[in-house]
Amino acid sequence: MSSLPPNPPPGVPPQAPQWPASWPGPAPAPREGKGVAFFVAIFLGILLIASAGLNVLLLLLSVGSLGAGLGGDADGGAYDEVHVAGERGSRDKVLQIAVRGAIAESGSPVLGAAGGSVSQLVRGLRRAATDDTVVGVLLYVDSPGGGVTDSDEMYQAIRRFRREHPGKPVMTLFGDIAASGGYYIAAATEHIVARRSTITGSIGVIMSAWNFSEAAKRFGVEQVAIKSDRTPYKDMLSPTRPMQPAEQAMLTSIVDELFDQFVDIVDEGRPGLDRDGVLKAATGAVYTGAQAKALGLVDDIGDHELAVTWFRQKLSKSVDIVEARRRAGFGDLLFGGSTAARPAAANLTDLLTSSTGPRFLYWWQGGR
Repeated sequence: MSSLPPNPPPGVPPQAPQWPASWPGPAPAPREGKGVAFFVAIFLGILLIASAGLNVLLLLLSVGSLGAGLGGDADGGAYDEVHVAGERGSRDKVLQIAVRGAIAESGSPVLGAAGGSVSQLVRGLRRAATDDTVVGVLLYVDSPGGGVTDSDEMYQAIRRFRREHPGKPVMTLFGDIAASGGYYIAAATEHIVARRSTITGSIGVIMSAWNFSEAAKRFGVEQVAIKSDRTPYKDMLSPTRPMQPAEQAMLTSIVDELFDQFVDIVDEGRPGLDRDGVLKAATGAVYTGAQAKALGLVDDIGDHELAVTWFRQKLSKSVDIVEARRRAGFGDLLFGGSTAARPAAANLTDLLTSSTGPRFLYWWQGGR
């Protein structure tokens, strides 16, 4: 039975509880509610822990990047040389630089040095230029083309390498597809080999856009474009109004100029093919390897073994064709390898989404 006093009668204010004399120690202090300061302190403690964890993560990433840089090239990241063809282990190496997927440059990655088509090619050429054991370059192209500017930048990089390093020959080997911009960059090399199954050609320029003007009129959709009377072409290619004849003529003139540039590139890069021959092939059509050889667009039909033979005859020595593949670093392990290699599909995504509107392309649409 409890020794606490009974409840007071109605109307009598409650008394503080009387604890029995036998209670060990002092009577318990009355319980108090937690104030605002308590919860503020908890919140600040959580923020402090999160901040400390983030700082540790950034430190580890910095150390990982530094370690990769110390073990790799100047761009960060260590590389392994993988044997492709030729005499394995030979001191004289031909560096294979692969261009796979859509030709498009990406934004700077957070980690690693994957980049896009242009930066990967430039890095490969820099490696070939600074490595004394590299005696030549094999450009391996498996691409339906891509951006006009990206393709031309890669073409210029190859031409510059050939001027500065005339003792290191450069040839191209085609894979499944080497169309449009893929052929454009190959024209910068001194010899082109296609496989029997290669699809190449598609020499030309395209720019496409959707137009929903009829559907917009039917459903009452109207785009409001505020522009000056002095800039009547500012909303050119609007999807909600018909294209005007003057606008189409303007864009066609640009396409024609870029097409002439493509023809000039092929004419210069194929000494055995005159301009009339280039124009005969430059209809936007695609060709098999054998058809392209008959047209003078490629020199030989073959594979890596033929490439080995060409370099051996050119250099009078045996060669080992190798490809430098980036080794996974700390950032790759931490983020699931997302920076170790750039999928070809990612370049296609960049190509189709990196601009706010239609782009001029050296691109074969059938190569998606």
